[in-house]
Amino acid sequence: MNQIINGFMLSERRMIVAIALVAISFATTPAQMLKGKITDSSGEPVQYATVFFQELKHGTTSNPKGDYEIRLPEGRHTVIYQSLGFEPFMAEIIIRGDTVVKDVVLTEQYYQIPEVLITEKGEDPAYYIMRRVIGLAPYHLNHVNKYRAEVYLKGNLNVKKIPRIVQRSLKLESGKRPPNSSEMSVTIKEGDSYFLESFNEIDFKAPDKYVQRVVSFNSNFPDQGDEISPMDYIKASFYQPVIAQMAISPLSPSAFSYYRFRYLGASLQGESSLSKIEVTPRHKSPQLFEGTIYIVDDVWCLHSVDLTNENMAGSIHIKEVHIPVEGDIWMPVSHYFEMNLGIMGFKADIYYRSSVKYLSVEENTSLKKPDPLTGTYTGNDIPDTMMTKTRKRIGEILQKEEMSNRDMIRLADLMNRESAESLKDTMLKNLEIKEKTQFVIEKDAGKKDSAFWAGIRPIPLSEAEIKALSTKPNTGRLRQAARDSSVFTEQKKKSRFAQDLRHIAFGHTWSDSSGWRFSGGGLINPRCFSFNTVDGLVVGTDLRMTKEFSKKWSFSLYPEIRYAFSREKLMGRANININSGGMKPVRIFLLSGITSRDISTGGGINPLLNSATSLLLKKNYLKLYDSRYVNLGFDLEVKNGLNIELSSGIDDRRILENTTDFTLFRSSHEYTDNVPDNRYLDGEGTYLQLFTNQVQLNFSANVTVVPYQKYRINNGNKVPEGSVWPTFKFYWKHLMNTDSFDSGSYSHFDMLRFEVSQKLDPGAFRELKWMIRTGGYTDNRGISFFDFFHFNTQTFPLQVYNHDDAFMVPRYYTLSTPEFFAEAHLKYTSPYLMVKYLPGLNRTLIRENLIFSYLGSRHNTSYTEIGYSLSEIFLLAELGVYVGFDDLKYRFTGIKISFRFN
Repeated sequence: MNQIINGFMLSERRMIVAIALVAISFATTPAQMLKGKITDSSGEPVQYATVFFQELKHGTTSNPKGDYEIRLPEGRHTVIYQSLGFEPFMAEIIIRGDTVVKDVVLTEQYYQIPEVLITEKGEDPAYYIMRRVIGLAPYHLNHVNKYRAEVYLKGNLNVKKIPRIVQRSLKLESGKRPPNSSEMSVTIKEGDSYFLESFNEIDFKAPDKYVQRVVSFNSNFPDQGDEISPMDYIKASFYQPVIAQMAISPLSPSAFSYYRFRYLGASLQGESSLSKIEVTPRHKSPQLFEGTIYIVDDVWCLHSVDLTNENMAGSIHIKEVHIPVEGDIWMPVSHYFEMNLGIMGFKADIYYRSSVKYLSVEENTSLKKPDPLTGTYTGNDIPDTMMTKTRKRIGEILQKEEMSNRDMIRLADLMNRESAESLKDTMLKNLEIKEKTQFVIEKDAGKKDSAFWAGIRPIPLSEAEIKALSTKPNTGRLRQAARDSSVFTEQKKKSRFAQDLRHIAFGHTWSDSSGWRFSGGGLINPRCFSFNTVDGLVVGTDLRMTKEFSKKWSFSLYPEIRYAFSREKLMGRANININSGGMKPVRIFLLSGITSRDISTGGGINPLLNSATSLLLKKNYLKLYDSRYVNLGFDLEVKNGLNIELSSGIDDRRILENTTDFTLFRSSHEYTDNVPDNRYLDGEGTYLQLFTNQVQLNFSANVTVVPYQKYRINNGNKVPEGSVWPTFKFYWKHLMNTDSFDSGSYSHFDMLRFEVSQKLDPGAFRELKWMIRTGGYTDNRGISFFDFFHFNTQTFPLQVYNHDDAFMVPRYYTLSTPEFFAEAHLKYTSPYLMVKYLPGLNRTLIRENLIFSYLGSRHNTSYTEIGYSLSEIFLLAELGVYVGFDDLKYRFTGIKISFRFN
């Protein structure tokens, strides 16, 4: 049961991360009470209205009945009551020891459209406003250097429907748990309501460091554990282009490609003029919002949002209000989140609300404030530098009466640079990726009594919430479960035999007290099962053994044994690794084996896929040779981002022939010989010269350079995390080939290869991956076909892995060459290019891809391939069409379905 609930909770939280923004907080202050009811002019309650106390810099919200209550210190308080669609109401409240009741009636807010804002070009005035807001979004995102706050968070889950299959799984899972498990204490069922609340202290430091201390929590959520955290809300912001990699913000630099904006008028609220902007997606998409945003004129920041996202899991409704909490720093002071979940027969309603108190807010003074009206900067004058040139360009753009879309994108880019420069002494310049959130739970956080909650709870509980809390798990249920422990123990004994059979068949992992860890693959092991025309049926198993001698050193041994029934050969291989962690990792490795191998070292057909094509279609694409090899080497990181690998080995390579013509279907067809399809092997003399038994000794050096490589430190060990810069690889290999060990005559060859690759994120949900590789032999005369440059060709229409450097149309082995070569691959991914604009598809998470590949080599035609594909089909598959050209002349077309099992 609990695994399913946990899965639901994690899924729900990730969806909240994708959409929700900054949640905020309340303070524990002494004693006097302010309460009341907030209604509209017709007497209807205003739900989730914001009640903000200007001097204390914190607020609360009304409940669904419009009621609010909060404890305040004695004195005079300025209170602002506001809600989206209503005019704010300001009141002076004096607290002198007694409970003060203040009922408030909010009147509807009317917005007027000033004629002066209607442009001569007929463009909606909303675009004039949004260009400035989007351009200054990086400034507002980085405006705060640090703050301290207290967060009260309240959430509800109402289960409306559970599919029958899930209900059965819940019952079965509940029956399998040991009786002393707390997971037995709650069983989720239709009609149940769950409630949680937590009181947290938050410390933030730019750019993204959070320390959260859970002071108390109260919940009847099943197995809630440590999941009570408002941090996911706090980290997300509409000023970010993409919210938690799940949805595109209306303030993204690419927003005009995804949204239409309509000006709904302006209204005065105190000293600020607000513009109401309607946000409409240009097309239906689960990655876009729809609704209304309110902009503070001249400051060009968010005042509030009222947005809805429709996605595959249901609808998500977000309401948020910002208030100036320190000078002109506008921060969220109320947050409301509602999700109507409906997926795979499961239906539920989820609500989250929050209340805030900012204890302190510090402005990022290194980030100079642009004046939107004059284009100048506040702050002291500083010498002319590249930074002041950037500010000058920002001012020039802001001074324009008619800012173009290009100006908007340029402004956002300049503000991003300015923000990055202002944080040069922080994580932005530090290559180590540290945990962004420290999470601390007070020992007695879950033990606070009702008196404590009554003193700090700023949002009144509804009757349903009070009822939900009354169903919290209690020890009585656990004691009842304990009485049934003997029954459970007997069931466990009966299932032990079946469990042992499963371990033998499918594998198992176990460890002993000395630190050794063993992982057996079992007798039914897909990794060691295959069929091909050389070996016939191949069946085997593997074992993984690891041992950590200290926090720094570890040893691993991976033996594998297989039997080829048709060839009647026992095959095996073993990999030994000795690893040293720390900040400069070192690996010593020994690889050895006697086994059949694919002749192509650059990538080819998957063995399991070849098994299927052989048995079902009688197509034996895979070509194998017998390899008896030993390879010894080591690699180390000389400096961050600079890795060197040195190795030496010997490989006795022998030609193999087909030993079986077995197939399940199409028995009248013939298998092809175990010879690669390549023009260099067409002639008989060339064939005998290039494709014969051969022994090779080799020495190699591989240098990898990753400039400004990011990394994490896990238990004192460095874990690389890539870089925004390209990755460079230099490879040298010296070959010594001979017909046999006894001949004493060796042919020497030197191979050089260079590769550079990079992955970029040019926009919301967009990717650009490219790779260039080139290489050649200093002298290739007499080189064996084994040592040709082999390229990743994926001919068969079905692929079980995703490939970024593959040629999708040519036949296997046909591109292999001994000549100098150059290849290039480029793949651009976007959520919208062509077919995603069609009805139906536009509501999915499918993305579109444009692919380009090129291969040129001496004495061969230049091959070019272009393709178009749809990826993330059911989050797993990719469907594409590819067209190949020889010297720019059309050659063939191929269709591919790929599954991302890797």
